[in-house]
Amino acid sequence: MFRIRLIPALIVLSTVLLCIKISDIMHDTEALAEQAETPPEKKEIPATSPAAATSPATATAPASADKAAKEEKKEEKKADKNKNPAVSDSAGDIVDHRYTPVEVDLLQNLAKRREELDHWEKNIEIKEAALNATEKRVDDKIAQIDAMKKEVAGLLAQYNDKEDSKIKSLVKIYENMKPKDAARIFDEVEMPVLLLVIDKMSEKKIAPILAEMDPKKAKQITIQLAEQRRVGSSKVNNLTTPNK
Repeated sequence: MFRIRLIPALIVLSTVLLCIKISDIMHDTEALAEQAETPPEKKEIPATSPAAATSPATATAPASADKAAKEEKKEEKKADKNKNPAVSDSAGDIVDHRYTPVEVDLLQNLAKRREELDHWEKNIEIKEAALNATEKRVDDKIAQIDAMKKEVAGLLAQYNDKEDSKIKSLVKIYENMKPKDAARIFDEVEMPVLLLVIDKMSEKKIAPILAEMDPKKAKQITIQLAEQRRVGSSKVNNLTTPNK
């Protein structure tokens, strides 16, 4: 029974302690908030006395300024040394451009290359002119050859006409001769000329002449005429027959 009564008392005591602790925490929080809202007090800076102005700390200020000025001059000298002489500080200034050895070498190579290209171009122009002249000479020679061909063809036609006229005159002579006299002459004439004459003669006139000729010569003439006419007829057939 004693224990049962003690437990509610402990609970009540714990509750009271907890309330006290909570009230203390809230009080501390309000105090912190009031301190945060109040601005900090300004501290007065004491005026420096003449003695303070002449203190060792202030005495070293000119020396530091001189040192900074010297350092600045050194930096300016370094910048002047590293500055490109070809670049002007202001627009419109004329600057003496000094080429580097690499640039000079490059410019010399470019000039040499330019001279080589000019020389090569001149050589090409000379070769082209020579080629054109050669082509013109070849065309002239071809024209001369064509003219010569035409001239030779004309002369050959004239020669053939003359030969035909001669053969025709011979044909008339031999046709009007007696077969025996004509046969005696034909026995002495060479075969190519004899074939030309006989080929132009009529069959009625040539038959009695062949009968009076030497049998061996007459046989040769007959074979040659047959072969000549066979070749001529085959050529005509090849020209007239269409290709399959």
